[in-house]
Amino acid sequence: MTERNTHARFDVVSLTLLVVASMIGVGIFTTSGYTLGAVASPAGVILCWVLGGIIALCGATAYGRLASLMPQSGGEYLYLSRTLHPLAGFLAGWISLTAGFSGAIATAAVAFEQYAMPDTLRPVGMPEDALAVTVVILFGLIHGLKPGFGKITQNVVVAVKIVALTTFLGIAASRIGIHDWHFSAVENSPTTIRQSATAIANSLVWISLSYAGFNAAIYVAGESREAARMVPRALLLGTAAVTVLYVLLNLVFVTATPTSAIVGQEPVAAIAANAIGGPNLERLIRIAVSLGLLSSISGMIMTGPRVYSQMASDNVFPTVFSIDRSGPRLAIGLQTGIAAGLILIQHFLVSTGLLESSLLGLFIYLGTTLSISSACCAATVFLPGVRKQLNSCSLAGDIACSVYVVATLVSVLVMALSHQVDGKSQGAWHLSGAVLTLVTGGIAWKVFRSYIAQNDRT
Repeated sequence: MTERNTHARFDVVSLTLLVVASMIGVGIFTTSGYTLGAVASPAGVILCWVLGGIIALCGATAYGRLASLMPQSGGEYLYLSRTLHPLAGFLAGWISLTAGFSGAIATAAVAFEQYAMPDTLRPVGMPEDALAVTVVILFGLIHGLKPGFGKITQNVVVAVKIVALTTFLGIAASRIGIHDWHFSAVENSPTTIRQSATAIANSLVWISLSYAGFNAAIYVAGESREAARMVPRALLLGTAAVTVLYVLLNLVFVTATPTSAIVGQEPVAAIAANAIGGPNLERLIRIAVSLGLLSSISGMIMTGPRVYSQMASDNVFPTVFSIDRSGPRLAIGLQTGIAAGLILIQHFLVSTGLLESSLLGLFIYLGTTLSISSACCAATVFLPGVRKQLNSCSLAGDIACSVYVVATLVSVLVMALSHQVDGKSQGAWHLSGAVLTLVTGGIAWKVFRSYIAQNDRT
């Protein structure tokens, strides 16, 4: 297939930074307290994040193969449409629109406001979630109106974020000999191999959301130079760098304080920073977290609309959203509007008492839905038609692809069968969210096809 690089804005550095930005979001700074509660020891938490990184690297290998074969923008939609069936691709695109990007952008924006503007700093009269909505709209305007400037802004924010996080790690390392570190397990630890394996599998579902951005570069492949070669390289480089960073950060997060202080808590990064260096270091980590969330929001607003633009170009989505000479402006506007709308809807439901905010529940829903989609996409490398077109199919690469598909689906299955909250089974409830997303996607497919067919007749 011929590469399309009419808008060749992304080189390997920008692609790698895009992967880093998309990966480092709300999950790394909030989920380790839940993981500690599940696996019951700091060592278990580190093991989960190492396993998550290995699985993500295997996924990057699979996606790299597909990117070398189909170096265009579009992500899972493009790969599944071309290799399996247009309906499968449309459902993947629908998941991206409703959950993968819109839901993740909204979640990151709300978390950004919580970190950047706690109640003690909020101006009088400023409503909750106002900053979150403003940030989403601002980045939508930047990427929609000034794509080149948006890429530069993205790279600068990512660079500053990495400096802040490495500074935090450097300060933590300088206090290895003087700080009281804690490595003991919490009470009610898993006592059997089966219980430990189940706890790890459950944790990997929400941890997978923190690694989900490993495939970010595929969404802008059509706007990059030598995409067939550069995109696979960026996927592996970005994923490997973030995996190392995640493991080091968690080593600090879960040992800086007694385990009882962070089990089930969301702001684990702030808690650990305060324990190590007091309020000043907590302020630094809040800045780092805020920058991490900003770059995540920016990265997803940059990449997500490319999926819908490709769908529009293939005539399975309203053609008004297709890429023109100015780039996917209307698709960016659609993505921005949906994400901002989700924030407002969530705010209304919470303020009226119709919804009780549950960050972990949202993580599980997003992790489950995206895991199913990405595992199905990665599995297409084993289709006979795909293998015939690939230049090389090494045994190591095949093993990596198999590990990603099997590990991802097994984690989702174990979570569905075993996850409990307050003694009540919740796994099937979380799976129902993924099923509902697929059902609504099927309905949208029928509606769009009927609309397009009617327009063709007229």
